[in-house]
Amino acid sequence: MIELVIYALLAAFIFSRLYNSLGRSASLNLKKLTGILDVSQSKEDVVENIEDYIYSNDKSSIETTYEQILQKNKEFSISNFIEGSSIAFELIIKYFNQGNLPQLKSLLDKDLYNSFVDKIKHRKETHESIIVSIVSQKILEIKLVKNVIFIAVYFLSEQINFVKNNEGNITSGSMSTINKVEDVWQFKKNINSSDLTWLLVSINYKKASTDKNLTTNDN
Repeated sequence: MIELVIYALLAAFIFSRLYNSLGRSASLNLKKLTGILDVSQSKEDVVENIEDYIYSNDKSSIETTYEQILQKNKEFSISNFIEGSSIAFELIIKYFNQGNLPQLKSLLDKDLYNSFVDKIKHRKETHESIIVSIVSQKILEIKLVKNVIFIAVYFLSEQINFVKNNEGNITSGSMSTINKVEDVWQFKKNINSSDLTWLLVSINYKKASTDKNLTTNDN
């Protein structure tokens, strides 16, 4: 019996080391993602310095909206949202490359999902994007419309981009060149909903006064 316990502990330790070394995105599933996008904190009050996550010329407006959100849901967490949105960024790109509509449906707003369906059904070539790393990630805008939160997130990522034809041959791009790619994605969630998932509303969302020089000023 003691030997079985020792083997079980050893197996758990090895799995933990493998998980950490291989990275999160390789083994994440939607259940894990939903748990992170829950953005809930522990029962203890945690004061977050949201300035660490914001890049905007109008920080005061974002901070005011953040306070309004906390009045409706005191467990809302910017740091957990940031972690979850980075995972969603990688998963959505991966599932789009695969044409995996069932997985995409649970992560996208209805209108954006329909757009993805149309693109996947009619594409003659496959645009592949492999995420090497997310270099930088900042919140550009937070809006609260009634009980729905909209958060626009800037991503600077390193990607390998190429295009394949139906025969699987690369027609443009390269599998050995790493490109820096900028995106602004907008997510939404009803603050009172029992559904924990945030949905992606738009890609390359245009903020009214989008801040410049993110690549040079961001860490």
